Amino acid sequence: MADFRPNNQLAYGRNNVLACLEAGIVTKLYFQDGFSDEKVIKLAEKLRLPITIIRKKELNDMVAGNHQGVAAIVKEFRYASLEDVLFAANNVQKPVILILDELKDPHNLGAIIRSAEAFGVTAIIFKKDRQVEITPTVMKVATGAQNHILISQVTNLNQTLEKLKKAGFWVVSTDLKATKLVDDLDYDFKTVLIVGSEDRGVSPLLNKNSDFVVKIPMLGQTNSLNVSVATGIMLALIRNKQK
Repeated sequence: MADFRPNNQLAYGRNNVLACLEAGIVTKLYFQDGFSDEKVIKLAEKLRLPITIIRKKELNDMVAGNHQGVAAIVKEFRYASLEDVLFAANNVQKPVILILDELKDPHNLGAIIRSAEAFGVTAIIFKKDRQVEITPTVMKVATGAQNHILISQVTNLNQTLEKLKKAGFWVVSTDLKATKLVDDLDYDFKTVLIVGSEDRGVSPLLNKNSDFVVKIPMLGQTNSLNVSVATGIMLALIRNKQK
């Protein structure tokens, strides 16, 4: 394990590592002694990747999470540019772009990436600061979805919003105090959906610069949902409206 460095980008967990292998971004693998997942092993051998067999304790020391007996060094995650996002959106009918306003929890980000990819979101955009980045934990929760969706980091969300508006997007933001429900809109337009941080929601300035501010209809006593759960619900409602 002498070639491993703490700043190496690690993926871990069977589904995540398999997805990274299929994406062609793995450079080296670590198998726990006795690891027997045939899909992972066969693909690693086919790609002729270096494999190191290590003890469970060594793998535990490398990975802060449930590694399921496998970890991989992967190429540095490549963030898309805003130009990449706009180009991709031009080739999609009724594209949806998701903006995240200062999420802090890697588990939430990973779950949102997984939902966004599942519902055909064109891209996810978030800031370069005060926002969790693509980490090993995020990749583990996303189970490889980060390899199949554009993810862009920008310096200023408000300036990015203006560029998206000029490109023909309508902006839908979220607020628990909104009077309009998320499924009140038809979404017969190029959509930007903004969701906020775990503690304070979407910033007032982003809400002010939005075309619509909506909330999820809820019938119970709970007045808020986990941000990743809420995002999945909203994306499902939006896609249902666009049918």
